[in-house]
Amino acid sequence: MKFLVVFIALLLKRQLPLPEGNRTSRSYTAWHQLWQKWSSFARLPRLVKYTLLVVMPMLLLTYAVYSIQSVAWGLVALVIEVALLLYVLSHIGLESHYRDYRHELQQGDLDNAYQCAGRYLSCVNDVAKDDAKALNEQVVRGFLHRWFKYFFLMVFWYMVADVAGVLLAWFTVQYANTSQCDERAWRYLHWVEWIPVRLLGLTYGLAGHMGKALPVWQSYVWQKDAHGADILYNVACASLDCPETEANSDTEFALKQLDQWTQLHLRSISIWLVMIAVATLGGWLL
Repeated sequence: MKFLVVFIALLLKRQLPLPEGNRTSRSYTAWHQLWQKWSSFARLPRLVKYTLLVVMPMLLLTYAVYSIQSVAWGLVALVIEVALLLYVLSHIGLESHYRDYRHELQQGDLDNAYQCAGRYLSCVNDVAKDDAKALNEQVVRGFLHRWFKYFFLMVFWYMVADVAGVLLAWFTVQYANTSQCDERAWRYLHWVEWIPVRLLGLTYGLAGHMGKALPVWQSYVWQKDAHGADILYNVACASLDCPETEANSDTEFALKQLDQWTQLHLRSISIWLVMIAVATLGGWLL
């Protein structure tokens, strides 16, 4: 059942002309601003804020979905779950911008590639405009972590805890995006990511060079403060064994390396789709 919901949501996302959403949800931003109108809200402890902004709407919406499970043989609930996943996944906002970046890189236009990376992919920190290798590294790092947050994290928690799981993950990501919170407040997202980011890192090893990736992955397993983006990038880099591809220029090298990262990424997606399908057929995910 869950595999069917994910499959339909992915199919609709690819086939329907849906606009690519921003990383921040306007509806959640409105919910957050509603609470900020309360004069005492800013003085509340972080845990209370998280409970009001994340846990409470998650519980209410989960109850609403479960209360209609028996309506029309469960078809209404099925449609709602598909719509929920489709809404969440539409906020990845990467595909067209990633293609634009690759196109500019292929044309050798580093200035436009730099602008595209900074404007849409948010990954040009401390990178010179004429440094294709460094720019490409930032793009790959940002792409891996953004795809993880807006796709893998959502699907993972949906598989684990159904509607409650995807709502918890989604609201936690949005809480981190909209609250302009400090490092302590970001810890909620850190713990929601903790298990999935390590599982995805292990998948990169399975899809690439496991012998090189496993030691890197093991070094991060019990590191409580390791950032998800660092784990994904370093394990994926080891999975590719960071090959020195022959190229006539830094731009050509970056383009070939980008294609290698993309292939690793697609193989990892395939592994998880197969695992979800097998688990569904075996009756472990219903």
